[in-house]
Formats: sequence, structure tokens, C-alpha cells
Amino acid sequence: MSACASASHTVTPPPIPTPTPTLAVVTLTPPKVPLRGLIDMQDIAWHNADNGTPTFDPSYIAAYPGLFGGIVVNATWAQMQPAHGGPVDFSYVDAALASVAAYNASSTVTQAAPARVKLRMYAGSNAPAWAKALTGGPVTIYRNPAGCQGQVDSCALTVGPYWTQPYIDAWRAFQAAVAARYDPNPLVAAVAVTSCAEQTDEPFVASSGPISKQNLKNAGLTDALQQSCLSGAMTDYAAWPNTDVDFTVNSYNKLAGGVDTAFTESVMAQCRAAAGPRCVLDNHALQAPLTSDLQIYADIRAMGAPINFQTQAPEAMGCLWPETITEGLMLGARAIEVWPEAKYQGFTTLSISDVQTLKNLFFAPVPTTTPVPNPLPSPCSGFN
Repeated sequence: MSACASASHTVTPPPIPTPTPTLAVVTLTPPKVPLRGLIDMQDIAWHNADNGTPTFDPSYIAAYPGLFGGIVVNATWAQMQPAHGGPVDFSYVDAALASVAAYNASSTVTQAAPARVKLRMYAGSNAPAWAKALTGGPVTIYRNPAGCQGQVDSCALTVGPYWTQPYIDAWRAFQAAVAARYDPNPLVAAVAVTSCAEQTDEPFVASSGPISKQNLKNAGLTDALQQSCLSGAMTDYAAWPNTDVDFTVNSYNKLAGGVDTAFTESVMAQCRAAAGPRCVLDNHALQAPLTSDLQIYADIRAMGAPINFQTQAPEAMGCLWPETITEGLMLGARAIEVWPEAKYQGFTTLSISDVQTLKNLFFAPVPTTTPVPNPLPSPCSGFN
């Protein structure tokens, strides 16, 4: 497909949206234990391709028994509900949870600290084909340069009209079905908000290329509709009354260019109003020193706990592991996701002693006194 391809518009009657079922709310006693400490975010390279499918590898944390407070189970709407109105396939997530439970049951972990799960279900370019086809979709966009070897308007993806009511209804019905199974499960400590996301799991990370933006506008997207979608995200996850709702926020990027931090602040306030202490504010660009979304980081800190972060890729943060974790803790984080893969200089390149040092920071943070190198080390290796 050429870089000049336009959005596809098939003029067919949209399928009847799946209604959101009404569920009885049952409050768990005692409440779930929240995530704390280092979180293995797992491999996410798969999401750079259209319709990518994740894998789950518990061996990353098995090499560091008792040192991780949690692990992310990445899944996609496409793999879990391939047919419109069809049953949800829980087999992949069930198997991942079983492997975490087995890890927790090992004697070395039982004596230390069990890992809990953050469930992250991707839609956007990983939505099922039937959802992408709703209301005249799908729409062709292109991966942002960070996920496409620095190229603009290359690496084609397709998304559905996620801002329209039939799509929103189907997404909410899916969330309700998944919540009915996992909201009562104490192992699932958090569910990540991915509503309105196009290319990744981050709702506020918009498509940046001009062709992508034009195709989305041609399909009917406006700032008003995008903001309405983001403002409705907590309603999408209303079926999770016992589980922390992890909402990753960034400055709102307007379709015509420019940012609107005030709108993001309003969504953060809506999250806390809807879920109270279960609303976990998050951002996925943590490093030391911070280089992007400084106002949003300040807003998150001002809103107060609970706060989680995800670090930049280790090479992007100069492999400054203690400094980066400390930066997050000083901002109020309770848990921080870290990259595992050795190809990105992830935590699997660190020794058990190094990871133990990082874990200890969560219980006794030590402010960094050594000046952070400028520029950051590149290439980087080891435990800086």
C-alpha cells in the first residue's frame, strides 16, 4: 500500500451494535491489593504492526524471584472477540494468569512477594476486523515514526471509527464481558484504559503524520468527538468496580496541531471523580531528567497517589536505572513498568543484585545526588 493511500469507506449498513449488559456490582471484601514496585511490562514490539498478536513470557520475572511486584498481561480485542456479538475467548488471558499463579506458588516467591497482574487490552489497530468495519470503516493510518524506523506516513495500520456510538457500544460490551470474569479475581490488580487509542495502548497518543490525520478527518473525526471519546473512557470501564483503573495521560494533541493540557487535566479529574482511589494516573515516558510533557507530570504529581509510570526504553533513558526509578518515586509513583528485552538493554541484562537495588528504592528511596549526564550515555550498557 502506498504512503498516499486514503481512508477506505465501504457504504454498507453497519451491524447492529452489541448492547452493554447490566451487571450486578459486587464489592470484594477485602479489596484487591494494589500493584507496587517494579512491573514487567512484557514485550510490546508486536503492536507496531497492524493486527499484531502479543505473547506472554513469565520467564522474564522468573529469573528474579520475588523482586517484581507485578507483570502486564497484554491482550487484544481481536484475539479475544473475533466475531461480532460472539463469545469472548478467555483462553489466552486465563493461561497467562495461571502461569503467574504458578510463579507465585513457588517457595522462593512465597517467602518474598507475589506478583500481581495489570491487564492491558489493546483496541485501535488491534481491534477485530468487524469492529474496524463499523460505520463505514476501516480507516487507514500510518504508524508514528517512533514505531516505524523514524519514517513518517509509512507502516500502514487500520483502525475503526472508535469515536462513533456503535463502536463505543461494542467496546463497552466487550469490557463488561471481560470484567465479569476478571474483576472478581484478586490476582488482576489493575486494568489499563486503552479507549480511543489508535496505534498503541495510550489513549492520548494521537497519529502524528499528515496523511493519517487527514484520513481520520475524512472519516469524520473532529477534536470534539475525540475529546468526547476520551471523556467517556471511565464509563467504558464502569464494569470494573473492584479493580484499579490505570489511565495513561499525555497532553491532548489537537488535529490541527498544538496541545491542550487543560483538557487532559479535566479527564484526570473525571477519572478521580469516577473511581476515586482506584483511578491510577500514568504516563509512559519516564526518564531522568524528564524531557516531555512536563506540565502533565506536574499535574499528575499535584493530583497525588495512586500513580504509576512506565519508563522510556532503556536506551532512550541512557540506562540510568536508579536515577529513572528515583525520578518516578519523587513524583509519587507506587509502581513503575520497566522494559524486559535484552535487545533494548532491558532489565533482563541486569543482575539479581541490580534488580534488588531497584526494588529497595520503592521502600527507601534515595534522592539522586550524582548529576545526570547530558547528553545521556549512548550506546548504554550495564547498570549506571
